[in-house]
Amino acid sequence: MNNTGEHYPIENDEEILKIDSPRNNVSGPYVVVFKNLTERWAIVAFGWDDEPRLGIRWFWGNGGNPFSSGNGTWLVVPPSLSKGMLASLPIDHGFSGKVDDFLCGKISGEQLKG
Repeated sequence: MNNTGEHYPIENDEEILKIDSPRNNVSGPYVVVFKNLTERWAIVAFGWDDEPRLGIRWFWGNGGNPFSSGNGTWLVVPPSLSKGMLASLPIDHGFSGKVDDFLCGKISGEQLKG
């Protein structure tokens, strides 16, 4: 999906979840975990090569970052950093636990959405 930069409507979670590039690697994204409207970045939970992961991207400039082959993409957060990143976010404890369950493989992406 192109045009994912400074004019992309990050207020709308449904729009953020439409970014699914590269399609051969990404399943979901399932939920927006957190977004910062002022700094224009978002974190999502998705599948990367069938493994549960967090992804992050910035929505600024023409295409945002990361951006590849004319499409907005996600920077995949390494599993060793995911728990620390998740713990540092100002999100509801129950939701954080559900995202952690997803990252540990206890629930699927579809269960995380629901």
